[in-house]
Amino acid sequence: MGGADHRRLPAAGVPRRPLLSRAGAGGAARGPDRAARRPADRTPCRGIRGRAPDLTGTAGLAPGGRIVTAPDVEATPQPLVDVDQERHARFRTSFEAVTDFGRRLLAARLAAAGVLPAPGAVAGRAEILARLAVAPGYQRLGDALLDLLADAGLLRRQGDGLAVTGRVAEAAGFAEDDAVDAAAATLRREHPEVAGYVPLLVACQTQLVEVVRGDRPANEVLFPGGSADLVSAIYRDNVQLDFYNRLCAARVREHVRQFLRRYPRSYVHVMEVGAGTGGTSGPVLDALTDRTERLRYFYTDVGPAFLRLGRQRFGVDRPHVDFARYNVEGAPEDQGFEPGSMDVVLASNVLHATLRISVALRHCHALLKPGGILVINEMTSRLDYNTLTFGLAEGWWRHAEDEPRVPASPLLDVAGWRAALGRAGFVDVRAHAVPGLDAAEQVQTMFVATATGGGGSSR
Repeated sequence: MGGADHRRLPAAGVPRRPLLSRAGAGGAARGPDRAARRPADRTPCRGIRGRAPDLTGTAGLAPGGRIVTAPDVEATPQPLVDVDQERHARFRTSFEAVTDFGRRLLAARLAAAGVLPAPGAVAGRAEILARLAVAPGYQRLGDALLDLLADAGLLRRQGDGLAVTGRVAEAAGFAEDDAVDAAAATLRREHPEVAGYVPLLVACQTQLVEVVRGDRPANEVLFPGGSADLVSAIYRDNVQLDFYNRLCAARVREHVRQFLRRYPRSYVHVMEVGAGTGGTSGPVLDALTDRTERLRYFYTDVGPAFLRLGRQRFGVDRPHVDFARYNVEGAPEDQGFEPGSMDVVLASNVLHATLRISVALRHCHALLKPGGILVINEMTSRLDYNTLTFGLAEGWWRHAEDEPRVPASPLLDVAGWRAALGRAGFVDVRAHAVPGLDAAEQVQTMFVATATGGGGSSR
């Protein structure tokens, strides 16, 4: 439930990509940077055109379980990814325990800073936010934090104002670092499934007031000393993130397999946008190891640092992998990529980080050949953990105000993604999630959508 790939930050509770304001940075690539040139058919992206086969078969999840539960999430017949329901259940329980700790820590720190009203008093939202001295760019976060505390029963809505409840006094001890450290150690011991989530939460909440006031850059908190260790810890042995990465890998592999079976002499072209540190790239590339003779995989990101990391991880023994700077918010043809050149476009926890998802989807569609597929892995429900951590990054809130998102987040829900994909020209939209959960429990979804037309300018 919380998860992020350094820059992608989110998935299952973590914003994988949205964090930094990187999602809007420009960056025109002048063609892919190959790890090594293949002897044949290694033409540049420009000029790769054609029609992908009609490969609209569905990807399944676990044997013995439907893939569904939410009305907009459908079951599929072919089992591609196994699900350990017991591990998922433990993860959800533990994740809620960590999140509740974060809520109480937030309340204690705001109370200690004199931001919350005194017991028995009522204060308006504007008054509370004025006490917090919210810096420009953090107004959305300030509002979201007050709603989060009210929804959790730490604040009580009273007319147009807010009052503290007894739960704030109970959490007062968390104003002291020693008490926080002791509680954090207990959480990590009692809930090992989410132990990696605790240090990031503590770092963010103990420094939140400074960040929101503009006294400390969010990146210094999320990536202290330039290290991604706090964020990366979320991804280690994470049952939920692992499930969705394997699901993406299985769906990409199935499409590639069908393509090469139909066109055995052709190359299949896969492009990952916003690849970040490669959290999803690794499982996908591993799933394609027996298809590399006719595969070109484009590992793209807007950040040069992520491309360097990608080359280190995947560029040595994989001559079929190319690396290029690409910003999904910009037109492909302006960045060295020919419209209609890709058979698969993969976007894992990155599209929500864009100013306008509608524009990003239009560019993804432009990259694809007719019949090619877009595989999206995204959070589809707001999680308080993300607000308490990745919400500190201004990039988390950079989306256009006139574009619909899940309230107090940059996300779209399942219905929102279906609608956005349809407007962008995609058909046969399939949504897949962990089986056996009801709609309220589904926080992450993988979408597979087929491109129509395609190959034209994205302008």
